[in-house]
Amino acid sequence: MNDRSDSARPSRRTILALAAAGAVTSSMAQARPSENRKGQRPGEYDAIIVGAGFAGLTAARELKQFGYRVLILEARDRVGGRAYTADFNGKPNDLGGTWIHWFQPHVWAEISRYGMDIVESPGNFADDVIYLDETGQRHQTRISALGAEVYGPIMALFAEAREIMPRPAEPFVDTRWIDADTLSVADKLAASALTPEGRIIAATICAANSGAASKNVSWIDIVRLIALSGYSLELQGDVLSRFKVKGGMRSLYTALADDCGATIELGSPVTAIETTPDGVRVVGANGKVYSAKAAISTLPLNTLKDVAFAPPLPEQKRKVSVEGHAGKASKIHVLVDGERPLFTGWAPGTGTSPINFILWDGIENGCTHLIAFGSADHPLDVMSKAEIESALDQFLPNVVVLDSKAHDWNSDPYSKGAWCISRPGQISKALKALQAPHGRVFFASGDWASAWRSAIDGAIEQGITTARDLHRLLSSN
Repeated sequence: MNDRSDSARPSRRTILALAAAGAVTSSMAQARPSENRKGQRPGEYDAIIVGAGFAGLTAARELKQFGYRVLILEARDRVGGRAYTADFNGKPNDLGGTWIHWFQPHVWAEISRYGMDIVESPGNFADDVIYLDETGQRHQTRISALGAEVYGPIMALFAEAREIMPRPAEPFVDTRWIDADTLSVADKLAASALTPEGRIIAATICAANSGAASKNVSWIDIVRLIALSGYSLELQGDVLSRFKVKGGMRSLYTALADDCGATIELGSPVTAIETTPDGVRVVGANGKVYSAKAAISTLPLNTLKDVAFAPPLPEQKRKVSVEGHAGKASKIHVLVDGERPLFTGWAPGTGTSPINFILWDGIENGCTHLIAFGSADHPLDVMSKAEIESALDQFLPNVVVLDSKAHDWNSDPYSKGAWCISRPGQISKALKALQAPHGRVFFASGDWASAWRSAIDGAIEQGITTARDLHRLLSSN
């Protein structure tokens, strides 16, 4: 938190920061291919992109600017990848990534490019807090009543951020953060001198950002989010849970898909990607074979291992996919009976509740819309209204759930997890290998972005940089 004369009473916006994975849905029609390059026959492609999320769609649009013919193969029956905008309570709501900010330069540029409007999440301003302690006991407080004796030690946990990450968007300029990536969140909190209430807040911040058990989460990955947010916990709350696209992320990436100029084949999972002497061969699950001069895989980290590469992937790239990142978050839109006053819900993510964060999202027709976050490390059937109601009852006794909506990203075969959060010493050591091409196959995913890893901004970053690298290869031949 920034030093202020009223530091004993922090801003109401010093709330938790959340991260989101991706975003979008779609009833999208197939995008039109660009014009044939000279000497090409219809159906021939310069590049094949596996995956129609933000990374794939961005890469296709960038390649269109160079005049390349691009084919996108998407396993799902919709574009958007791990993101999904669906109607809930009569309005579009994001079941995946949601929040964006001008601190995220790539996604903000797309907001400007396509003329999107943004709206604010009202829950970001909540002062009233209902929280569970480490035994599961319920408490109530106000953010404005929590003084420096609580928040000061929490901010002290991040005191090293500027020193070890002076340029957090350029991870290889200064690699002290890689050397420092040895502790889990659980290790860091156990060694801290926080008050019981401060420990709850710190644990909740980390649980909401990671969607995973604290013992599995790299402390440095949480520090990275603070560094990217101007080294401020307060700003991080705005960056990651305040502003969203009007109409849902569907509005943004539908515009991107319409503009990308690629042929998009939905319902086309890929089983193999092979480098040949003069290009690549991509094999679909239906046995269909596609050929091109180069390929871009946008497969998420946790599913990279599920596709056969020839020649085989380098060991470090393959190993980290087999291990998998720690992010196992769940996100559930819930409609509850009655008009609940503006509040936020906290829990430390230590097993006391399968829900670790609740964001208030509005009142309509006598009902309250909440967005609840949890982790598969403490299982909750996101499709079970009864289980959701039981979990919410810990925060709101006798609550009645009228409706709910979620997508189970952890069981989804094309994601096998939510947003990417690193295990201790995991992605820091493998980041350069994950970003590296493999023959004529390039790799673009927000899971290994240089800056906003796991966010939509990171996926767009990777789409841009990987398309540039592919162009350099093709233009040099």
